[in-house]
Amino acid sequence: MHTNILQAQSEIEPSHIHGPQLYRVVDIPGEGLSLLAGVKIAQGQRILCEQPLFTCSLLWTKDFEDCLADIIASIPTDDQETFFTLHKANPQKGYPLVARFLTNCIPCQDKSEAAVYGTVCLINHSCQANAYGHWNPEARVETVHANQDIQAGAEILFDYVSGQTYAVRQEKLQREKLQRLWGIICSCVLCSLPVDEIQRSDARRKRIEALFDESGNMQRIVDQPEQCLEKCGQLMKLIQDEYVGGAQYLAMSAQAIDNAYRICTTHSDLASASVLQERSYGMKLLCEGSYSPLVKQMKSAIEYKHQETPMDTKRSFCKWYSRKGDKPRLLKYMEMFNS
Repeated sequence: MHTNILQAQSEIEPSHIHGPQLYRVVDIPGEGLSLLAGVKIAQGQRILCEQPLFTCSLLWTKDFEDCLADIIASIPTDDQETFFTLHKANPQKGYPLVARFLTNCIPCQDKSEAAVYGTVCLINHSCQANAYGHWNPEARVETVHANQDIQAGAEILFDYVSGQTYAVRQEKLQREKLQRLWGIICSCVLCSLPVDEIQRSDARRKRIEALFDESGNMQRIVDQPEQCLEKCGQLMKLIQDEYVGGAQYLAMSAQAIDNAYRICTTHSDLASASVLQERSYGMKLLCEGSYSPLVKQMKSAIEYKHQETPMDTKRSFCKWYSRKGDKPRLLKYMEMFNS
């Protein structure tokens, strides 16, 4: 096992690193080195936790090739050798380090920094991914969790373009991006859909993007809370239709529930808000694991027993006032967020 993985696991979750090997590295013809599940992996189970070989700012002002050369020269020899074994597909002629970096780098939380890993970067792409990667900013490690049950022998897969705007999903644009950056010609079930079905998928993603904006708009939350909750419910339905089984399903569902939580807390409905918070917590726990700073923060908030509204009373409203433990006043809305 790569040294960075052992060290990262011992630091972030020292009591849960034993048991059978969850994955193995194999050479798949036409794909290169890949990760296969060594045993059946349950949804939400952490597959690996790895420190980066190195991180690099994406905001360099001088020559990027020279900056990468300086960084790589500063890391241990074993890590240098690992970096040069990683696949290079990005066609940056005359810039070999940049090409290899861009093929493998994974953005960190704020997108201004990216990291390269010896093992995480071996995970291949599928538009129907079964694993979810998350950067832990406190431990500065990448964790990978199964977002669905993965059978022993199945390949562990990421969605390289998840989280992009709806337009990226359009067949021509997505395939061009995959081939340009990673040398991939994706032939998964989603990329093989008829053109009219891809267009319907694009329309759903465009609507999802709009609903996120509409349901999260603070002025609308204040003036039209019922309509905003209904939009959150529409979001949940569209996300299920479009992403269920995909890498972003749990994360996007949690985000929609977070919007509904914000609406309820703004109007002092702590009973409904606490139900929503627990549902969002459960989804984020499956995606990010119990050692994610956000997940730990959410767990503390759920366990907090104070009955007053969590928002400044000068900025909150009492239209739906309730306390934790009360029967949720908005049962018809709560049903939309069952998952």
